[in-house]
Amino acid sequence: MEYHKIDKDSIEDVLERAKQYRSLLQPDMAISICMDIFAVDKNNQEALVIYILALTDQLSQSESKVHQKKITDSIKRLDSKFLQHYYSGIFFERQARSLLKHSMSRSFAYEAFIEAIAEFEIAEKMAPEHCADPILRYNSCIRTIKKENLQPRQEFDELY
Repeated sequence: MEYHKIDKDSIEDVLERAKQYRSLLQPDMAISICMDIFAVDKNNQEALVIYILALTDQLSQSESKVHQKKITDSIKRLDSKFLQHYYSGIFFERQARSLLKHSMSRSFAYEAFIEAIAEFEIAEKMAPEHCADPILRYNSCIRTIKKENLQPRQEFDELY
């Protein structure tokens, strides 16, 4: 069986559908729609952002298999360095939040939050004027670390 291609003129409407499916917590449908867009507009940046967000949405779904390389490769395809750092931060932050659900992974969650914070700091310096998004995400990570009392992993030697 072959996939049918969408009309390039329908991309704007199709993007809205992908956003709707994300808001309905159906990342698989949003991902599928983005792949249909890529079939006719390989480098569509808006579809790429939705695709990245939908892939990272899957991190919170325990039954979903998330291909982290697919996320990082997609982030590299973003044209803007600011967006690359910002969405790398979101990826690490969402990874950290999914790790918080598992008691044995809390120190790994701390490390993922620290990676997210580093990306948001870089993004903040590159952000367009009046863009507070990296600051909001940065502050949210800090608040979560404090609220959850997260600590870095201890080295094996430090335990004994």
